[in-house]
Amino acid sequence: MYRSLYFKFIMIFVVFMITVMAVVGTVLLNSVTSYYTNDFKDQMTAFFNLDDSSDPLSGAMDAEDFALDLKERLQAYGTSLGIDNYRNYYILDMNGNFLEGSNEELGRELIKTPNMISAMGGIVGDTQVFGGEYCDYAVPMSGEEGECIVYIKDTQEEMQQISWRLFSIILTSVFFGLVIAAVLSFFLAKAITAPITTLTKNAKLIAEGDFAGNIDVHSNDEIGVLTANFNRMKIALKESMEEVSGERTKLETVFLYIKDAVIAFSEDGRVMQINKSAIELFGDAYDEDFDLSMMLSLFQINSTQAYISNDELGEQTYILRDVQMGDKALDINLGTLKYPDGNQLHEGMIAVIHDITIRAELDKSRREFVANVSHELRTPLTSIKGATETILSYPDMPDDMRNSFLNMAIEESNRMLRIVQDLLTLSRLDNNRTQWKITHFDLSHMLEHIVDVMKKTPEVEERHHRIEYTVLGNLPEISGDRERLEQVIVNVMSNSVKYTAENGLVELSARPSSNGKNVVIKVKDNGMGIPEEDVPRLFERFYRVEKSRTSDTGGTGLGLAIAKEIVEAHGGNIHITSKLGEGTTVRVVLPVETGLESTN
Repeated sequence: MYRSLYFKFIMIFVVFMITVMAVVGTVLLNSVTSYYTNDFKDQMTAFFNLDDSSDPLSGAMDAEDFALDLKERLQAYGTSLGIDNYRNYYILDMNGNFLEGSNEELGRELIKTPNMISAMGGIVGDTQVFGGEYCDYAVPMSGEEGECIVYIKDTQEEMQQISWRLFSIILTSVFFGLVIAAVLSFFLAKAITAPITTLTKNAKLIAEGDFAGNIDVHSNDEIGVLTANFNRMKIALKESMEEVSGERTKLETVFLYIKDAVIAFSEDGRVMQINKSAIELFGDAYDEDFDLSMMLSLFQINSTQAYISNDELGEQTYILRDVQMGDKALDINLGTLKYPDGNQLHEGMIAVIHDITIRAELDKSRREFVANVSHELRTPLTSIKGATETILSYPDMPDDMRNSFLNMAIEESNRMLRIVQDLLTLSRLDNNRTQWKITHFDLSHMLEHIVDVMKKTPEVEERHHRIEYTVLGNLPEISGDRERLEQVIVNVMSNSVKYTAENGLVELSARPSSNGKNVVIKVKDNGMGIPEEDVPRLFERFYRVEKSRTSDTGGTGLGLAIAKEIVEAHGGNIHITSKLGEGTTVRVVLPVETGLESTN
């Protein structure tokens, strides 16, 4: 309240009114006092002009009883002297003792004043003290009969009464003036502060982000101009804020969801900003105390991995390649970040971390793939070369032996052909160049046909495996490339047959899903099973759990990779569960209606 403009305006008017009335009152009171003092002196000087032959007191000092004669004369001229209850005259001897006067009681109690002392020395005492308690005038008189002092003293009570009366009038005027000033200042303050209050309210709303509505302009004065400019400023500020907010939202969205991890550090290494990818990258290592030094310690950076480059502005950027953090491979760019803080510009650091784990794994897989292909092709080529060289070296060898070498060369050639065909199949799947023959067919008939074929294979007959087929529910017709889907089931069942000991059981089952949109095919065996750590990698190309074992069985490690590509191309999925020593289950889910179309 005491800081409001209302209060300040009222106080200004009140102080102004009090000041004016105080000055006026002081001037009036001083004028009255000065008037009475000067009038008293002028009146006494005019009456006691001894050089004037018309002096009313001349000759009084020649009388024998001059004191009484002076009294009578002064009494006769009392009006000229202004003698009344407040002003008296006294006749004193040269020692200041009372002889006669208009008030004997007061005359005997007189004290010697400076004017009286001056008269006792023979000098007229006419000095007046401004604002004193009294006015007095002392005139020495002398004649044939002696000397005396005529002393006039005015108690100033009349003047004080007038002054008090005037003072009361001034006080009354001040009171009413204050009331009037308060009322006028209130309305004036309201007239001035009302638009300012409105501006303040709207400024507060703007600070809170509310730009709705404009302030009405009611005048053409400075306040009106200020209001109009405020409205224009608000519109401009709103547009600028919307533009800045839009840009900031876009930047924050990009920063938050950018795939690369981005962290901004302050000059002292504290985290100023971090995006979602960075938080996920550091996991539990990121907390409220995380800083630049902690990040660098996590990376365990090797000096050989880092080099420095300069950007267009000449700023140095530190680039770290192939940094390992746990099971992740990272590329890290560290650059200078300039940011304002108060009135100063500081230099921090920004780190952009690119997760190259997938690329590194792909590079590794590619290298392994090339090595595996080379190995798989080299083995049959070596066998073929050895067989042909043997035949050429011994032209007279028996026919049975020659035929055995030739059959071995043919088998290894067929093995190479299968590898190449599998590689071509994967290449076409990878490059979406596979020619699909999409038809509607009876899934149950297809599975029955596969079971019949598998029962007649040499591996099943030699190992005395049992193959059982079960249908749970009514299997619908499905759409898809029947030949490719047969290849998937055959590959899966072939693996079960290969890796199941003699007298083993391979179960094939199929059922519709609960929503009727898919069919679920399971191939389960009671074979040797697969170690838990190898299960996630079974669909990798050329990956084999035990290379020596699969070499014996003739596997290339491409069957499950091809099966996965075909199933996923149809819009389904394939999943393997296994336990070492207890067997393996492969679950294939296919949509009833595939999204693939026939291609030529």
